[in-house]
Amino acid sequence: MLHLVKDISLRYKIQKINSMKKLVYVFIAIGFATSNVLAQDTPKSVRFGVFGRLTPTWYNMPTNNNYSKGGAILGTGFGLNMEFRISDVVSFQTGIGGDFDGGKIKYNYTVNNVNSANNYATGYIIDNTPALVEIKGQTPSNFASAFVTGQNTAHILLNRHIHTTYVTLPFVLKMKTKEISGFKYFVDFGGHVDVLAGAKADDNTTTGISAASYNNLSIYKDCIPVRVGLNIGAGAEYRIAGTTSVFASLNFVNSFISTVKANSVYNYTNIQGNSFTYAAQSLKSNGIQINVGFLF
Repeated sequence: MLHLVKDISLRYKIQKINSMKKLVYVFIAIGFATSNVLAQDTPKSVRFGVFGRLTPTWYNMPTNNNYSKGGAILGTGFGLNMEFRISDVVSFQTGIGGDFDGGKIKYNYTVNNVNSANNYATGYIIDNTPALVEIKGQTPSNFASAFVTGQNTAHILLNRHIHTTYVTLPFVLKMKTKEISGFKYFVDFGGHVDVLAGAKADDNTTTGISAASYNNLSIYKDCIPVRVGLNIGAGAEYRIAGTTSVFASLNFVNSFISTVKANSVYNYTNIQGNSFTYAAQSLKSNGIQINVGFLF
């Protein structure tokens, strides 16, 4: 009887040990499964990012006897991205950024005589601040008596370097490949809406007798406060860890809307004696964005 009790007790202990072993094996298996699931890169429905960029920009303009292209400038920008996944290969991307760009203009200066119809020149009035004097809404026939008085002086523009600051809102479809050795390649297609925050000009001028230069002249009133345009490009992103990636892209951007108003509030042309014509103008911005940033 004693031996029977001992055998039962021993079998019970062995069964208990075996059950514990099985439980340990189950926990180990669950642990491995969980770690494998957590290690997988589950696509996020929303990703956030930051970027910086360099942007060579220039102006397109219609053929005009009074001005022509003066060249490109190197602009900069930065901002935040938001990327909403539509499918495994398509995302909608937006965000907010700041862009500091502009362009250069060369003005023609040909004055045969004061009353010639073949004069080509663009001028403005500047006070002793120095700041541009607004002429829009005034009668062109009283030019000399109304504007060139006291501390105001008339200048002829020779060339201008425009600096603009915009708050930029992109709206882009991003189409990308599956991951290839850590890389995903993509193309962008969409547009942008930009709100003007500031506009300055650096000018080289002449009075007809002597040359002068002015920097940081505000031309905000001469500009259209919003621009809308195209944004297309291509690039690649490289996964660093998990869903965190570094990316780079090259995008072409342009504007469907002129940077400046059709008729200037400061500049005049066709100077004949004491009269003038409000300067007609159109400057459409173009640029190549070189973007680098991170997505999380």
